[in-house]
Amino acid sequence: MNSEPVNAYTIYYWEFQCGELSVHVASSHIGAVMVKLYFEKENSFMTELISSAPNAELIEDRTHNEGLIGIIEAYLKGNNPTINVPWDINVTPFMYNVYRSACAIPYGETKTYKDVAFMAGAPKGARAVGQALKKNPLVILIPCHRVVAVNGLGGFNAGINMKRYLLNLEQNRMLF
Repeated sequence: MNSEPVNAYTIYYWEFQCGELSVHVASSHIGAVMVKLYFEKENSFMTELISSAPNAELIEDRTHNEGLIGIIEAYLKGNNPTINVPWDINVTPFMYNVYRSACAIPYGETKTYKDVAFMAGAPKGARAVGQALKKNPLVILIPCHRVVAVNGLGGFNAGINMKRYLLNLEQNRMLF
C-alpha cells in the first residue's frame, strides 16, 4: 500500500485482448496501479487512469507490464495463477483490510459482503465493504468478484455480467 497519492511519477500501461475481453493494465516502479476488464474495445480506462494520477507521466509499454500480463492471461485462460504482485494504490486502512480480506477468498469460492466485513474487522460494515470494493482498481489481483450479496451476486464495478463471467470462469462453467 502506498501512502502517497499516485502522482508525480511514471505509470506504464498496456492494452491487450484475451478472448472476448479487452484487458488494460498499468503499473509503476512500485507495483500494480490499475487492472481493468471490458467487453467493449472502447472504454474508460485512460480517463480513469488519468483521473487517478493526474500528474503522472503515462508511457505505453508492454515490457514493464510483462509479469502482470502473464498473470492476467493465465487467469483468463482458466488457470489459478499465484498472484503475488505489489500494489501501488492509495487507499484507506479500512479499504486495505477489505482488499486483503477479498484476497483471502480461495479461487472458485465466494463470501458475502457480511463475511468480508467480519474478516476485515468491521462486523457491521457490510455496506462499507461494498463501497470499498466498488473502488477496487485492481480487478483479478484483488478478487472483489468473489464477494457476493446474501441474496444474489450484488454489484461489481466492471458490471454484473463481468462478475458473472469471472465467477463462471473460476467454477469452470459454461460462460453466459
